[in-house]
Amino acid sequence: MKFVFLILIFFFKTPDALEYKQLETRKGIKFWFVEESSIPIISVSFSFRGGSSLEPPNKHGLMNLMSSLMDEGTSKYNASEFKNMVKNNGVKLNFSTQKDQLTGSFQVISTQKQKGFELFYEALNHPRFDKDDINKIKNQIVASIKIDQSNISTLASDKFNENFFLEHNFSKNVKGSKQSLQNITRDDLLRVHKKILQKRNLVIGVSGKISEREIKKLIDFVFGETGDDPKIKGPNPFSVLMKGTKVHKMQTPQTSVVFGHPGVSRKDEVFFALRIANYVLGGGGFQSRLYKNIREKKGLVYSVYSYLLSYENDGVIVGGFQTRNKSVNETINRVRNEWNKIQKNGISKQELEDAKAYFNGSFIRNFTSTISIANLLQIVQYYDLGENYFRIRSKIINNLSLKEVNSIIAEFFKTDQLFFMIVGEPGKK
Repeated sequence: MKFVFLILIFFFKTPDALEYKQLETRKGIKFWFVEESSIPIISVSFSFRGGSSLEPPNKHGLMNLMSSLMDEGTSKYNASEFKNMVKNNGVKLNFSTQKDQLTGSFQVISTQKQKGFELFYEALNHPRFDKDDINKIKNQIVASIKIDQSNISTLASDKFNENFFLEHNFSKNVKGSKQSLQNITRDDLLRVHKKILQKRNLVIGVSGKISEREIKKLIDFVFGETGDDPKIKGPNPFSVLMKGTKVHKMQTPQTSVVFGHPGVSRKDEVFFALRIANYVLGGGGFQSRLYKNIREKKGLVYSVYSYLLSYENDGVIVGGFQTRNKSVNETINRVRNEWNKIQKNGISKQELEDAKAYFNGSFIRNFTSTISIANLLQIVQYYDLGENYFRIRSKIINNLSLKEVNSIIAEFFKTDQLFFMIVGEPGKK
């Protein structure tokens, strides 16, 4: 029998109406849970602290290779058998490596929960790491890296990370390189798998049609074999970040530029003020100043954007655009000019109100499915945003005054802290 996942959507009245429970299993695994009986799907979102930034210097890509292999068969099922069982039992399973964490998601139709959670258990705890599968996935990653190197936008992003983060481990490509992948053995995969799966680094959010009693047993079943090593510390703050400009020459009709500026951690008290500032500057799509003044008025780019990228202990602001080779310097100067203007003059009362309305309204999207609920529960725990986060989030935003936001902007935004990574042939006509 084959199962097809239906896209089921529901809405809570308001974010503060989200009623979740903090549960703990017999084996001491804590997680947040929302029971939603109207939808026949169970969703689990989880993460383990520690990601690609913890890899040995000569084995970059190890964590990504491991996570890519975790659904390629288990000790009980080969790759083909496992994939067929996942498909035939209404299961969705994903593992992914980030710079600071290993993340994953699991979904199953509630009538198939027993078999579904068995497959989840197998993939998480007993990946096969078959030699043929390792070689197959390595080849796929190498092919992906080659494609990235020929794609100007992806290459610009990779070169940006490599240079902007300097000696910090975030400078390394999550996928690694052809050479570093060749250095990785099956024993390396087994060691890192054991190292990363630790209860004290585990964060879980669950939502769906299942009782508290049942989900506690199943969470124990799936995650109960994880280790008890001490908690892994989050990545170190970025003590120094690159400034100025750097060019990587590449023959192309357009040049791609990625720019960055120091940011803040997700828990920083000025996070929402800077998020509002960034929305006005470059995060608000068609409404942002960068878009209006560089795209609409000057036609220099098709798209220009910026966003906050916040981690556990630090963060950055990242943005980007593509433009004709001859327009690169002019466009960079205009980005600098907008950065300087918002630092000196701040934002207007109307811009503040528009940004608040957007962030209050868009948050509702996190409550439209069991997996989005589970993801949100996991994220709030991971960044330790507080048990009352859903009740106070809108108050934090709405209580921000124009004077307070502009004061933070004036202190924070510094044009001389910007770094521009340029990939293409800037200046060529």
